[in-house]
Amino acid sequence: MSAELRELETRARAGDVEAQFALAVALDRAGNRLVGSSWLEEAGRNGHPEALAVLAVQDMQGLERPRQPQMARQRLERAMALGGKSARRLYATLAATGAFGDPDWPAAIAHVIAVAKDGDLTCLRQLARLVEMAAPGSAQAEDLLVRAGLAGDGLAGYAILQRHRRLGRSLAGEREFALWREGLKAIGHPLAPLVAGVTGPVGAAPKLLENGPDWDAIAALLTEPPGLDVPVAGFVSETPYIRRFEKLLSDEECAYVIGISARLLAPAQVVDRSATRGAASALRTNSVAVLWPENQDLVLHALNLRLAKAAGLPVQNGEMMNILMYKPGEEYRAHFDFFPSGVARADRGGQRIRTLLVYLNADYDGGETDFSEAGHKIKGDVGDAVLFHNCNAATGEPDRTTLHAGLAVTSGQKWLLSKWFRERAFVY
Repeated sequence: MSAELRELETRARAGDVEAQFALAVALDRAGNRLVGSSWLEEAGRNGHPEALAVLAVQDMQGLERPRQPQMARQRLERAMALGGKSARRLYATLAATGAFGDPDWPAAIAHVIAVAKDGDLTCLRQLARLVEMAAPGSAQAEDLLVRAGLAGDGLAGYAILQRHRRLGRSLAGEREFALWREGLKAIGHPLAPLVAGVTGPVGAAPKLLENGPDWDAIAALLTEPPGLDVPVAGFVSETPYIRRFEKLLSDEECAYVIGISARLLAPAQVVDRSATRGAASALRTNSVAVLWPENQDLVLHALNLRLAKAAGLPVQNGEMMNILMYKPGEEYRAHFDFFPSGVARADRGGQRIRTLLVYLNADYDGGETDFSEAGHKIKGDVGDAVLFHNCNAATGEPDRTTLHAGLAVTSGQKWLLSKWFRERAFVY
């Protein structure tokens, strides 16, 4: 054990709660998860808000013990009473998605607004996106976006730079633009190259509302989840059933999803033939980020509601968003999305009956979605989506004409949102 860890342990054993949490984090990073977990529990018992939030995430994940949503709720409520901002953000998401019972969007928005009032950059960013979804072009949305960017939020900074690049909207000056460009480059944001050459007006001040955000007006705009309108689907094929949506997600929404997902990417897996568990396979060589509830926010939840509406099924039937990233040479070879019949019957959610794919970017070559049996190759523009039914609507039997592949990317990076829907509510 290093001298630094020994000193932390001494302070932790003496009852220093901050040291207990810091020691838990340090031991976990060093690979000593067992001892680190015991110190995390100790810090939580002693009222450390961040420790309680981390424990609540573990309660929701159910990786090392059964899922305990109500225990997560109790820990988060205690952390919020102690002033924990991250706990309040997580509580808002879980309340909106119905992790604790019936979905409670008004309570979720109230929590996010409360934390945003304290200048929390992630909540300012969420509200900026949500207000834009409710009232496109809103001055309130742009004000919140700039405040999030000035507070150091990279996703907000990217949105401002991209808005200037695409629409000529100068919401700040070159001083702020330079900070955002360098910050995006430093964190390795996958879309940073798109705005690397974007410059702003020299000497211009950030555009902020004189009286600050109108929190009452923002709350009034967001009494319900915004942005649920779905464009009319275009016909592609009847057998298999394939429909295409133009601009199901906006350019800024696609960039938002990519930004949230990039840090969560891991090698992709496929479902084992004998059980609904993942395993590595040469069939699939891309990377994937699975956006579990604890990785989501209210923007992603609102998008999930829109995706469910496009799929024509309850949002509860949707599995988690999978965000796929393909580098040159990576592919997903020909496969079916439905489960073998025995696996589907054994699963509480039943069969994967529909798949919705959303193309999050377009600056790559290759990478088409190839329905080889049906003779269709599809490559969408940014925000376009493809819906297909994996099973025959009349019989419920798997439709083998849905055989499809993600062809190899030849240049650039391909980003794709994949959403599977079950015949019943998905239970994870």
